Amino acid sequence: MSEKISISVRDLMEYVYRKGSIDDRFRSNTSMLEGTAIHQAVQKEYEEDDESEVYLKREYKMEDIELYIHGRCDGLLKTNKGIVIDEIKSTALELEEITEESYPVYWAQAKGYAYIYAKNEELDEIKVQLTYVQKRTKEKKRFKYVFTAPQLDNFMKETVAEYMSYAKVLSHIKNEKEESIPQLTFPFPHYRNGQRHLAGAVYRTSQEKRNLFAQAPTGIGKTISTLFPAIKSMEEGGQERIFYLTAKTVTRLTAEESLELMEQNGLKLCSVTLTAKDKICFKEETICQPDYCEFAEGYYDRINGAVVDIAKNETQITRRVIEEYARKHRVCPFEFSLDLTDVVDVVIGDYNYVFDPRVALKRLMPEDKKRTTLLIDEAHNLVERARDMYSASIVRNSFWEVEEEWAERNEKLSRSAQAVRKDLHVLKSDFEATIEEIPGSLEENLERFIDQADSFLREEHTGEEVENLLDCYFASQNFIKILDLLDSHYRIITSNEGVKIYCVDPSYLLRKVTKSFRSSVFFSATLSPFGYYKDMLGGQETDYILKLPSPYDAQQIKVTIAPLSTRFKDREQNAEKLASLLHNQVKNQEGNHLFFFPSYQYMNMVYQAFRIYSDVDTAVQEFGMTEERRDDFLAQFIPGGSLVGFAVLGGVFSEGVDLRGDRLNGVAVIGIGLAPRSFEKELIKDYFTSLGKNGYKYAYVYPGMNKVLQAGGRLIRSEKDHGVIQLIDDRFLHQTYQQLLPEEWQQFTIEK
Repeated sequence: MSEKISISVRDLMEYVYRKGSIDDRFRSNTSMLEGTAIHQAVQKEYEEDDESEVYLKREYKMEDIELYIHGRCDGLLKTNKGIVIDEIKSTALELEEITEESYPVYWAQAKGYAYIYAKNEELDEIKVQLTYVQKRTKEKKRFKYVFTAPQLDNFMKETVAEYMSYAKVLSHIKNEKEESIPQLTFPFPHYRNGQRHLAGAVYRTSQEKRNLFAQAPTGIGKTISTLFPAIKSMEEGGQERIFYLTAKTVTRLTAEESLELMEQNGLKLCSVTLTAKDKICFKEETICQPDYCEFAEGYYDRINGAVVDIAKNETQITRRVIEEYARKHRVCPFEFSLDLTDVVDVVIGDYNYVFDPRVALKRLMPEDKKRTTLLIDEAHNLVERARDMYSASIVRNSFWEVEEEWAERNEKLSRSAQAVRKDLHVLKSDFEATIEEIPGSLEENLERFIDQADSFLREEHTGEEVENLLDCYFASQNFIKILDLLDSHYRIITSNEGVKIYCVDPSYLLRKVTKSFRSSVFFSATLSPFGYYKDMLGGQETDYILKLPSPYDAQQIKVTIAPLSTRFKDREQNAEKLASLLHNQVKNQEGNHLFFFPSYQYMNMVYQAFRIYSDVDTAVQEFGMTEERRDDFLAQFIPGGSLVGFAVLGGVFSEGVDLRGDRLNGVAVIGIGLAPRSFEKELIKDYFTSLGKNGYKYAYVYPGMNKVLQAGGRLIRSEKDHGVIQLIDDRFLHQTYQQLLPEEWQQFTIEK
């Protein structure tokens, strides 16, 4: 019985024919957007009988493997001299630099479509056309060949033969996965309370191609309870891949641990963890150029061997494993990890690989997404992250610097920057304000600046002024890209610095992204209040919801509310009293404690007062801590210790941190987590008020209390944990905030 593998024409041809180096000397991050627009412009010029975006497919059998080759050709032209397959490519190069031999991989793609069409229609010959379009001038250059059926047969035979070693590896991986999943059982002797319910809901969601919003309290085992059923769902077919998305490094590690646990239980499945380029790069600077980086030089000549090697020998492809094989094969570890997403069954990475329009994986084709389930961990974080992803700003001084720096060396570039700077000067406001629309002249001048910078940066340039130009260029590109999304969910903010397109409500855009995938599971310990998070994350009436009770006994936790004002105006005069409350907590509860403050300034003020009361060992969060310093901070919390940690609410230590057992015995949360009033927060408030909702709660209360719940959730992590939580603020006694506390916190006492 032959094995079946599905592959797109593009992926097949790139695997076999792509050669050379990574050269990120200048890579436009709007190339996909520009390319789409250019394709559409060319296709509009087709004759009435011509077709565009034609889906073609063909099965090709070699040895014991059957390839299902498919894809959409750009154009199917029906001329009086026969059929022409048109492959459109946009380029920043001048057209005179491009010859027939410039890009063999493009010819291969066009010939792949020609082979499928000629075979399906039983043609003796077919014409193939490559259409290059210069991005800036929109001029076109075409090359055309006629291929006979035997020529195309030989071409495809040679191509598939070259691909076969890789195909066999993929087939082996697929077989092992399909044989192991039916035998896979839950990797623990029993489910915790609520765990089976969550696992069942995730499985049903995937099978029915729906979305799920699940609040699963801390300690229930959310990671294994979502990954396990999502993997079991692969048994039924239809779902081929899982993206496990999170905002925190520590939760990525938890996902890796869960996969390792299932592997020990018999699972045979490949996963890759994506790490940010600046963290995994082997060089001092992330300059992806062949003359600077030996891992970029000749990358495409070596990458196929690297992928086959790692796929044959590894299942869990973590950062350490990627680095090991990247050094062995001398390939860029970041690009290597991205290439591995085409091979593996589970991808672990940051939200931005799916949701951020600037960096989302372009290799995820629509047909791939329909076979992919998203598991979105700590989903409460996605609201603010999405606002950042879908917002963009340009700064007047950046264009002034470009204007000054290039005035004598590149007059056109300098003048294009000047035009944008003048537009921004007209819009400037001494105070933040909103305007109804972006003036057409600003959009036009930004596009001219991008064109001038585009042309200039293609050449070899170095120096600090080039870095300034690049920053300004990419900010302009992103601004234009976000401008295309501008609608009623946005506000345009002007200030003395520049202009910002601010996304006050990202729900529509999040819904648009998740809609293209098979199913999505949003889960967190703190999706409370449920209606708010479901609304903000793009939920709809047809989506499933699940709210699970805590799996632990309320007796494991003692909650105290101390009604002391932590408002900004009272902080200095109450610092000593607050330090006394914290000292009493340490005195009355043995073990390690973590205290969370609304700001670094407040934390440091109270820390100084606390040192007068107590001489216990302390650890204090620093601003901008490196990963090593964060690890050092957490490593000090040892079982049986008596350490007091001072940290910031909403920071790296207030969520995603797992200090089990006697590593943490007490938590204090100072304040209700409200963000300071700001122009942007007020815009959010006014926007949701206009929709008939409680705008103040949407902008301030719900996000603030989520930080409180996350910080308190650091305490009880297992069935054996016990400890105290002290909530310090008089507003915790108000109904607005009390009703947002978890049920197991409701049996509190009031500190007199």
